[in-house]
Parts: sequence; C-alpha cells; structure tokens
Amino acid sequence: MTFNDYQSKAGSFALYQNDMYPVASIMVESAELADLFIKPKLRGDVQPIERQMVIAEAGDVLWNLSNILKDQGISFDEVAEYNIIKLADRSKRGVIQGSGDNR
Repeated sequence: MTFNDYQSKAGSFALYQNDMYPVASIMVESAELADLFIKPKLRGDVQPIERQMVIAEAGDVLWNLSNILKDQGISFDEVAEYNIIKLADRSKRGVIQGSGDNR
C-alpha cells in the first residue's frame, strides 16, 4: 500500500465535523506514542517496548496526519517528495544536524 492509497482509505473513516479534530488529536496521539518510550526510560524499566503498541499508536498518528493533509488538499506524496528534497539540500550544505527551519 502506498501512502496515497492509505490517505484515500483512511479518509473514509474520517467522521469528524470540525476540521480541527485531527489537528488536536495528533498532539494527543503523538504524546501517547512518545510515552511508550519515555515512561519506561524514566522509570528505569528493563522490559522491551511492545512492538504492537508502537504500531497501534503510530497508526493513530498517521491517521490524524493523513486527514490534516487531506483537509488541506495535500497528498502524502507531495509531503514526502518535499521533505527528501529539503533533507538532501541540508545534507549537501552540511547543515543536516543544525537546528531551526531556515538552515
């Protein structure tokens, strides 16, 4: 499945009334994904992170991102292509490990 295929199929489950729903929800879902890694590290847990939980939370993030982009008329392909061009340019200029957007 391509990202654009995913975006098309995922959009069929977008039943929200307000286009701010996926914007707000991506913050919550991203935090839940990060929490899978952060809490065990802070507690000093030695048990492995459950792969299926990572997949589930990443899927929630992906769904929200997909719908944010769809609502703006932007495809995943467009974002992916732009990002690779940006990263290649930063790498070429030796600023890939810098900070800030304008590097």
